[in-house]
Amino acid sequence: MELVWKALSDKTRRKILDLLREKERTTGELCKHFRKLTRYGVMKHLNILHNANLIIIKREGKNRWNYINPLPIQEIYERWVKKYEAGWSSYLINFKNNMEKNQMEKIKFQVAVRIDKPIAEVFRAFTDKDTISKYFVSAASAPIKAVGDKVTWSWGEHKAEIVITEFEENKRVAFTWPGYKVDYDVHALFIFEEVDGKTRVSVTEEGWKDDEAGINSSLMNNAGWKEMLLGLKAWVMYNVDLRK
Repeated sequence: MELVWKALSDKTRRKILDLLREKERTTGELCKHFRKLTRYGVMKHLNILHNANLIIIKREGKNRWNYINPLPIQEIYERWVKKYEAGWSSYLINFKNNMEKNQMEKIKFQVAVRIDKPIAEVFRAFTDKDTISKYFVSAASAPIKAVGDKVTWSWGEHKAEIVITEFEENKRVAFTWPGYKVDYDVHALFIFEEVDGKTRVSVTEEGWKDDEAGINSSLMNNAGWKEMLLGLKAWVMYNVDLRK
């Protein structure tokens, strides 16, 4: 599996897989899509993909045909995505139903992930302004270091300011920030703790009004934090940016 993650960590190799997902291609055809690379450079990427069992190579006369092998990617999906996806999907459905039936006094949710790295490394990946841009935001104006800090997160032209309300190094970070498509702030709490030798990161967010706009906003944030945690895990463990 390490060879697979290493192969997927490079955007050129991911582009090659995207092209092969459309249809099988010869090495010469693939070279036409990478004008800045020599044929040797493309071949080097193909060999890494082949060693990771992500592609299958067949020779027919003078042509070398390249085919995608979906099995390793399916294994990643089964191991890292599917089992979380089912739980989150079920949670979202129940969460939405409860909100619509007014079974909760206020809207609140929690999502979590376990990462096989030390707490200090995971905490730094979240609070460091340069690292968080590797997997979540496009830019952060400053690191998160203390209560009262104001940090602007950017996603292209969209910006949001977070105000730190709690900070305990390697343990917790809490902040307020604008709710999605509502005119008020919500509160997010990140907890970092060691569980069975791994780092568990949980995000608890609350503060939406119990109306249609609040329900829709909380559902969007729930899905967003789920993607963020998976991105954090992929980056810290494998240096892979899942957004690319």
